[in-house]
Amino acid sequence: MRQSPYLTEGRLADVIAAIQFMSTNERSSLPCEDWAEGISGNKAKSTHWQKVFDEHPEFFRRSPNYEGYYALIWRRASPRLFFRKEGRLLTQAEYNGLPDLDKTLVSRPPVPTQQIKTLIDLAVELHAKAREQHTDWRWWVPIVTSFLGSFIGVLSGLAFHK
Repeated sequence: MRQSPYLTEGRLADVIAAIQFMSTNERSSLPCEDWAEGISGNKAKSTHWQKVFDEHPEFFRRSPNYEGYYALIWRRASPRLFFRKEGRLLTQAEYNGLPDLDKTLVSRPPVPTQQIKTLIDLAVELHAKAREQHTDWRWWVPIVTSFLGSFIGVLSGLAFHK
């Protein structure tokens, strides 16, 4: 069975940081290098962030339309009607009436604070479950060790008894 990516050192912190930054950024979808620059202040860490995004499809998705672009799934569920120039949602009729240049300033709206908390709580819960499952398999180690020790003791006793 494959190990959960939540068991990777520092992964929960990375997922939480990405959720916070991606849910409030003015753009809903960006190239991985731009997310890396925004989240960690270093575009060179884009490979790290790409791995985080790819290993956590429960939160992040690669854009099907733009190579190397990623988005927070929760945000992708919202309509692309947030006019960044004015900081408000447009109606479909308003969007249709915008000049083409202004349409480039339309994005998906930021995620509300309560929903960000929900996403972070979910990440914490998934991390806790991964840790719990990882430690659950260890219950049998003392039993098997005791059994093997007893078995070896019996075999040694028989060998030296002759």
